[in-house]
Amino acid sequence: MSPFATLPSHLLFGTWLVATAALPATLPASEKHTAGHHGNQGLAGTQSLDIAAQGNTLDLFLGTYASGEPRARLEHLRSLDGGGTWSKPTQVDAGLTQAHMPHRGMDAQIAASGEKLVAAWMTPGTDRFGGGPMATALSADGGKTWTAGPNPADDGSTTGHGFIDMVGGPTGTFHLTWFDTRNEQRGLRYARSTDAGKTWSSNETPDAETCECCWNAIAAGPDGRVAILYRDKSPRDMSLVELPGGERAQTWSKPATVGNFEWQFEGCPHVGGGLAVGGPSAGAALHATVWTGQPDRMGVYYVNRGLAGSTKWKDPVRLGDSSASHPDVAVSGSQVAAVWNAKQGDAAVIKGVVSTDGGSTWGEPIVLSDPVFSATHGRIVDTEAGFRVFWTQSHGDHPAAWSSKPLTAPTLSKR
Repeated sequence: MSPFATLPSHLLFGTWLVATAALPATLPASEKHTAGHHGNQGLAGTQSLDIAAQGNTLDLFLGTYASGEPRARLEHLRSLDGGGTWSKPTQVDAGLTQAHMPHRGMDAQIAASGEKLVAAWMTPGTDRFGGGPMATALSADGGKTWTAGPNPADDGSTTGHGFIDMVGGPTGTFHLTWFDTRNEQRGLRYARSTDAGKTWSSNETPDAETCECCWNAIAAGPDGRVAILYRDKSPRDMSLVELPGGERAQTWSKPATVGNFEWQFEGCPHVGGGLAVGGPSAGAALHATVWTGQPDRMGVYYVNRGLAGSTKWKDPVRLGDSSASHPDVAVSGSQVAAVWNAKQGDAAVIKGVVSTDGGSTWGEPIVLSDPVFSATHGRIVDTEAGFRVFWTQSHGDHPAAWSSKPLTAPTLSKR
């Protein structure tokens, strides 16, 4: 039996609250994270984290809870040096509808297109878990100031619109995906904006029947294609749908299983995957990290597929042991990097690994987080200085906080 077989449905929106202390401007990243563990001794800390990268410009979006406060404060920080130093936090949701319990696995989201930023989150509503419509906030000055944006969903429902993911493209184009239950069926939705979030297209349904509550991952390629990785219904493997680039009429591809584990499971494991597109110009590919609960194969796997020609995914490559979960992936030229949660003795740590040949061979995984902390949900991005990983961690009665570290390629060995 899967360890998730008896997972209570209330975990769909989380039951614990944590937030981060204010961080001074231009403090080195390593010092900020240490400082964040000592500013508030209550049950508070960083509960939600998302990151968008454009070269060495990084936009970090945090959901924080002060001790005893039921509402998260949504804050933006920007780094212009690949994560070495950060701006002072700016509140994004001031005067806007509050976020409904953002937490790791259902984080409030941010995406960037130059100086234009869009943030999105789920607000309180009328479903049985308290979830409701989406809200957005827009910035045209790199996050210095924010204004209210529209709700991208066009169904008019006040029930939950969650597990949002978003990516920015050139000239103010943004692509957004989420789950909602319209027509009495949980499904995958999509909308695009070509004016930096001021208006959104009519909603599309790439897959009308999906898993209920695993996070989605969306990526946009240089050829204009859009791809979405999500957990499907039956089997509960991850699937991918694509919208091809080009100017002609476009339709979504049929869902294609990523990994093909044939995991039959009646329930939601609350584990999504990671998706990236890129690589050398002669061999650009889709790169995915997925998790399966299939008892004899449980863990995290890397899978890739070329953009041109065959649409068949290569055989999955296992990363880590059976404790591996919550994966993410990034690509830079011929280098591919993956991160995931893992157990190390009694510790919960973040591990990472790099391939320098497009995912054919991999180095030995390394531990990125300090085992004294309980770390979770690593996110990885590519910067001009290399890969950088972000996660949240907690220890004892200290408030949870975000942390970050570069990930570089060690000597490779066959796996």
